[in-house]
Amino acid sequence: MRKGLTLLETLVVIGIIAVLVGLLLPAIHKVRESAHLVESFNNLKQISLGLHHLAETNMGKLPGSVRGERPYQQDTLVELLPYLESGNLYKSFVGQVLWTPPLNFLKMQVPTYINPLDASQDYPNATIGWNIPPSQLSVSSYALNAQFFAFYPRLNKIRDGMSQTIWLTEHYGWNCNETTFIYTIGTASRWKPIQTPTFAHGGPVDGRPPPGDYYPITSGNPPKSVAAGGKTFQVTPTVIDCDPRLPNATISRGLQIGLADGSVRILSPSTSPETFWGMVTPASGEVIPFE
Repeated sequence: MRKGLTLLETLVVIGIIAVLVGLLLPAIHKVRESAHLVESFNNLKQISLGLHHLAETNMGKLPGSVRGERPYQQDTLVELLPYLESGNLYKSFVGQVLWTPPLNFLKMQVPTYINPLDASQDYPNATIGWNIPPSQLSVSSYALNAQFFAFYPRLNKIRDGMSQTIWLTEHYGWNCNETTFIYTIGTASRWKPIQTPTFAHGGPVDGRPPPGDYYPITSGNPPKSVAAGGKTFQVTPTVIDCDPRLPNATISRGLQIGLADGSVRILSPSTSPETFWGMVTPASGEVIPFE
């Protein structure tokens, strides 16, 4: 008759299994992150292609990141909905030029606007005061470059070249230091608790950026080096340390960016402020030395 396992043998087997699980977990995490990154890249591509199609149907002109100027009545990401298979949502906005939309406008989440790597969705912003689940809130995990989109631009106004200009980045959409980025709200007076999904505003808190090139979160022109306090973007900050004025990378490898030509890249954390803000500003003729 065969003996059963002794207690010692059982503990050894459990220990081996625990070691194997410990070895497998990082690999599983890496595979999951890679799959989410592919999905996020696809989202950025869809948004970029949609922007090009939107411009083609309007003689090269794009909507701005604020409301109220014809021929567009809504923000960029709202006007883009029909080009992302969300035409029914867009119809809900037709004719609405309200600065503060009805509550149901805040419950229109679009899958393409959600970065699966955006961990801030696990930390809803408690300060906004709405009883709306994060899974329904009209959040965008992708931010438009306000240096370009605030002025109802035309594609031929990107004088630096479309392959040299960032028009989309990622950021923490649900909670970035108690700021939530809602794409259905045309404007907001403060960073907290609600703001439009944009970055690179001209002022430190409020308002549109001034015309021309401007380095928003740095002192001086050209911007300071990182060592001297210049800023580019944050890499995997906590929601408490998150800066809503800057893009927020969701992976340690760097920041996901969408260029105006429709291409998608990961920008290294070692990117200099000169290079980063040269890619953000669309009009100074910088030739970007990609790192």
